[in-house]
Amino acid sequence: MANQLPVKSLVKLNWIVSLMSSLVIFIFLISIIEDTRVATNSFFESLLFFAATSFSNLFLLKLFHKEKSSSDQHLPSRFYVLSFTISIIIGTLTRFLYTAATGLPWESEGFHELWDYAPSLVAVIALNTLILIVQRLVIIQHGRMQSEIENLQLKANASETKNLLLIQQIHPHFLFNSLTTIKSLYKIDEKQGESYLIHLANFLRVAISSQNTTTALIMDELKFCLDYLKMQEVRFGSALTYSIKIDEEVIDKQYLPYFSLQPLVENVLKHNDLTENRPIHIKIEQLGDYLRVSNNLQPRRYKEPSTGYGLSNLSERYQFIGSEDISITSDTLNFTVTIKILEK
Repeated sequence: MANQLPVKSLVKLNWIVSLMSSLVIFIFLISIIEDTRVATNSFFESLLFFAATSFSNLFLLKLFHKEKSSSDQHLPSRFYVLSFTISIIIGTLTRFLYTAATGLPWESEGFHELWDYAPSLVAVIALNTLILIVQRLVIIQHGRMQSEIENLQLKANASETKNLLLIQQIHPHFLFNSLTTIKSLYKIDEKQGESYLIHLANFLRVAISSQNTTTALIMDELKFCLDYLKMQEVRFGSALTYSIKIDEEVIDKQYLPYFSLQPLVENVLKHNDLTENRPIHIKIEQLGDYLRVSNNLQPRRYKEPSTGYGLSNLSERYQFIGSEDISITSDTLNFTVTIKILEK
């Protein structure tokens, strides 16, 4: 997920910043005072300070990141209070270790005034600020990369929708059932057989056509869905009924994700038993800015194997479009999927 903390990257960053910063200080002191011993001691003091401060900040980041919601991009003020407090403590301890190891004074002789601590305090605050900025940049960059990866995955899922649908719809069972139904209809009622064949041709034409869009007019989605329902109505007879209630001004002006309505209807037939004594009724109705597809629940004892194209794919495509996710509700009597109507 894009909101995960890049711990491994931050660990590497901490060591790189600690070593590089300490090395810069070492080179600077060598060029100024030309005293290798003092420069070496300062190198180790700096390395200890940067490493301890960096990893303390990482620990705090992990601690506060668990509390932060996925929508909250900012750390609380107490994180910064703790960060600067700990960095000052670390700076004080490392400075005391330095003076104890070298015998050199802190900033000036005696520490008679509180002001004698000021230069070190300012340096600690500045260096900790630098560490926090660099860590924050790494976190932001990681978040962007993760978001790009997720978007590419969603785009890949969207681009594969047509192939997934084709695999699903032009499945041997689907074609076998369709051809068997046509054969039977032509023997019994030639006109009904011809009508079924027209719906099948329309259905297959849309299923295998190349579409360079992620959305479609509700009117087009509904036509495709109706071709499918008409075929299933012939197959199941009075065991299948359906009703559609969508405002006329919405049908040819607003949109749905491409291939979103028909799979919801197919899921109903795939996962439910339907007979003349126990018919399935499918409702497609508009509720304000939403479409709701619902049916009475009669779960099959033996379910058909999934083709991988279903509610999860539709949910991912809504995320890709940037709209709110689909809503799924179920009880002992009904199963309902609600999807958002799109402006475009």
